[in-house]
Amino acid sequence: MEITKLIVKKLTTNLSETEAKEFDSWLHASHENKEIFDRISSIQKSGKDISELENLDEVTAWDKILQKVGPDKVSQKRTLWTRAVLRYAAIFVGLLGLAFWYLHNSVQTPENMLSQPDKNAITLQLENGEVKVLSEDGSSQIKDKEGNLVVTKKGSNLAYSNSATIEKLVYNTLTVPYAKRFGIQLSDGTRVHLNSGSSIKYPVKFMEGADREVFLTGEAFFEVTEDAERPFRVSSNDLVVTVLGTTFNVKAYPEDREINTVLVSGSVGLSNADNPTTDPTLLEPGHMATWDKSNNTMAMEAVDTEIHTSWIHGRLVLKRTPFAQIIPKLQRHYNISITNNYPTLNDKVFTASYDIETIGEVMASLSEIIPFYFEVDGNEVIINKPEN
Repeated sequence: MEITKLIVKKLTTNLSETEAKEFDSWLHASHENKEIFDRISSIQKSGKDISELENLDEVTAWDKILQKVGPDKVSQKRTLWTRAVLRYAAIFVGLLGLAFWYLHNSVQTPENMLSQPDKNAITLQLENGEVKVLSEDGSSQIKDKEGNLVVTKKGSNLAYSNSATIEKLVYNTLTVPYAKRFGIQLSDGTRVHLNSGSSIKYPVKFMEGADREVFLTGEAFFEVTEDAERPFRVSSNDLVVTVLGTTFNVKAYPEDREINTVLVSGSVGLSNADNPTTDPTLLEPGHMATWDKSNNTMAMEAVDTEIHTSWIHGRLVLKRTPFAQIIPKLQRHYNISITNNYPTLNDKVFTASYDIETIGEVMASLSEIIPFYFEVDGNEVIINKPEN
């Protein structure tokens, strides 16, 4: 299978066991492969539609690359990277379409820079690739380029109607940056709360007689409308969560080694996306299932569900949480970068709760529990060993 198709499938749906092995083999074959995948992954998270990668003609793409790249259109730094891509693409012909797609979407000119949404903006990508920037207040109706009503926005929530005259699966993708949250009511009435640094791809309207399925990157809390005839599935990398009607939280950030599913009420089944025919593992309310992506193993434990769902209400609850796990939570919650130069702190556990505190106030309170020195400089926090 062409690597471009594998990349698209990896980022948008799920790979089969055979496809996953082929993709992993390519990914780990060279540093350049990983860099290309990371860049395409970043572009996809920003709200761009990467599905066109599958249909690019390689010969035409190569001609366009040669026409596209020039000293008047790219910076010296970009040019160096571009030459590396071109040199690599010349060897691996199957990646020519991928290289062109990256250049086509990433080399900015004064004309198209004006149309690019801010990286800190909440965006809604429509089926035709159009990207809408969403505010967190006010009400509006969002239409596509043809003038058809897609969704109604009220404050920080989107609401889709089941009455839309759509006869095929049409997908939208909602992307929420760090330090923000947003909600969706899907066409079946299911409510989804999307946490910071997350994105979700979902049908504008679920089709009759077909399972309801959405694709999550990051973290979301689901309140699923019961429908015995149409199970609801959440796909996140290697894990598929199947439910009929329940409330649960899924945390599946790409940078995390684990995928966590916390069940608040109802019942869910967990299965490996590479082995869909195996019987799902059932999760009980008040429990969390942890899927280790590195070795495809699952563990379950009873948990305080409030700790894992408090983010819905803007709270950050810590209960005997290691500092190494607190760092990414704070980075996503406050949209900051944390550099920890005091590694001894990583294994120390903290118990605390925050809602309206600034990052400076949070760090100050944590340093009172276990002493450490910190400095806040804009969006950067630097942690050092305490001074004696």
